[in-house]
Amino acid sequence: NSSMPSFLPADQGSTHPLTQELERITDIFYRMGFTAVESPELDDDYHMFGALNFPEGHPARDDYDTFMTEEGLIAPAHTSTMQNRVIKERLKNLENGEPIAVMVAGRVFRNEDLDARHEHTFHQIEGVYVGKNVTVGNLIATLKTFLESYYEQELKTRITPFYFPFTEPSFEFSL
Repeated sequence: NSSMPSFLPADQGSTHPLTQELERITDIFYRMGFTAVESPELDDDYHMFGALNFPEGHPARDDYDTFMTEEGLIAPAHTSTMQNRVIKERLKNLENGEPIAVMVAGRVFRNEDLDARHEHTFHQIEGVYVGKNVTVGNLIATLKTFLESYYEQELKTRITPFYFPFTEPSFEFSL
């Protein structure tokens, strides 16, 4: 049929902007000693909630907050579903005196009403770093190093103590 459009030649294509950003971010973490893993787009209740100590009755467990299949699989609302897997898979690192340093990237899903500030599907990046003598200072330095590398300039940062109900102690890191 002559009305059907032809495909573009492969040499006229380009990498999707989200893929470009993910590759750039992954490269920065790689240079800081992290390996990268992807988060699955469907997961089970244990990795989504149980392994992260979400109690029964937590609002995030309700199907009106989270996308769930009829078979009980969950479209993850966060990349934290990988924390338990990453630590279990890399326990040998700790036994060998090496840290666990992993960056987790993935597409996540929230059952949100769409507006200018809310989207039901977005990408999230998370770091897992476990080792001896690791402090919050190491976390702050990692965040600052990442951001300065990403923005290609020296940045002034601010740490402000803050209360978050699921993490304690907590703080906000801002530019």
